[in-house]
Amino acid sequence: MSFRVLAILVLTLICPVVAFGACMRDAIPMSLPIQRMDERLQDLTHSTGCFIQVEPNLLGNLKAPALSGKLTAKQALRQSLKGSRLKFHFVKDHWQITSTRRADDHPIHDSFVQPW
Repeated sequence: MSFRVLAILVLTLICPVVAFGACMRDAIPMSLPIQRMDERLQDLTHSTGCFIQVEPNLLGNLKAPALSGKLTAKQALRQSLKGSRLKFHFVKDHWQITSTRRADDHPIHDSFVQPW
């Protein structure tokens, strides 16, 4: 009896089973309140099993709108980022969020700059 227990223990240590959820492609029921964007992305990661890569400085004080219904990860991301100047795309095995703002965008329009 103790040999079986020892054999099972050795097998579990030699061949560990990785327990993580794959990114679900199916629509799942969601009901998320208005919340900070960083909280929303964490909630989506947990509920869909999809890793979401984002630079924290891009999120700032952004708020995500309330979501409800049966949505895929892509639909939930699209609705969460709508109007935020952030975009998302799938890279290899995860979602990546980037800014739509270009490096040459400036908050002050060029016509307001004095040519000294």
